[in-house]
Amino acid sequence: MLTGSMTAAGKLMTISQPAVTRLIRDLEIELDLPLFRRSGTHISPTAEARQLHREVERYFSGVAHIREAARAIRELRTGHLRIGAMLTLSTGCLPRAVQAFLGRHPDVTVSIHSDSSLDIVEMVSHGQLDLGLSSIPADRADVAHTPLAAVEAVCVMPRGHRLARGKVIHVRDLDGEDFVSLGSSSLLRLRVEEALRATGVRPRIRLGTLYSSTVVGYVAAGLGLAITDPFAVLGPGRDQVEIRRFKPGLPFEFSAVYPPGDERSRLALQFVDILRQVVAADLRSLRLGLRNTAPDA
Repeated sequence: MLTGSMTAAGKLMTISQPAVTRLIRDLEIELDLPLFRRSGTHISPTAEARQLHREVERYFSGVAHIREAARAIRELRTGHLRIGAMLTLSTGCLPRAVQAFLGRHPDVTVSIHSDSSLDIVEMVSHGQLDLGLSSIPADRADVAHTPLAAVEAVCVMPRGHRLARGKVIHVRDLDGEDFVSLGSSSLLRLRVEEALRATGVRPRIRLGTLYSSTVVGYVAAGLGLAITDPFAVLGPGRDQVEIRRFKPGLPFEFSAVYPPGDERSRLALQFVDILRQVVAADLRSLRLGLRNTAPDA
């Protein structure tokens, strides 16, 4: 069909012309279809042969597609990665990690589901996500996870605030200050409230916001100070606020959480490696900025 002659077909298939002629004759007998008209040394395909050729082409195209898909999967060039992430990561380091990941795997589709740590862990445990990026609740020792970061909360305040003269903000400094608090489901909020109760400090709560990722915008608008995780200040708006270390140190951790079972998605593992590098670079930048702030007041 492609070469127009038995001899040329034989050369293409590296077999003899008589062998091609015999194969064609046997195929015509088996299918009970006339495939070629002979006129001396010249042959021409019948209408039946053209129709059969279209079917054969579709078959070989499908087989080639399957081989290519298998090769792409082996080389991690295609697939779908479902990630659940705390919202605090979604405005800072996560977009840069996704950009780097897709630069290496341009044919992979990434889906991001932002939610609370409790819901993310639950979804991962039920196999609804390939990877979770969240804090691990104390009662969820059943989930497989790898720690990615363990940092301390920072104090965020409007530009030019009088407390910005200090290098470290102590809990006692919050007494009477306008304050933006985190949502009631935030573990960090509970730790902040515990530190306030222990010292008898009472800031003036001006606003409560469910997610730490929205804190920077409210602080930049002058609504008060906030105690939040460092990742909340690594996204847009960082240059609109002052950031200082906070004492006593309040821990904030998050991990890569994997579905049940021993086998983990290779795409998920590669993404975690990239995210770990992005997080490390961001935290180095933040620590450098904190070291370069004004001396202790």
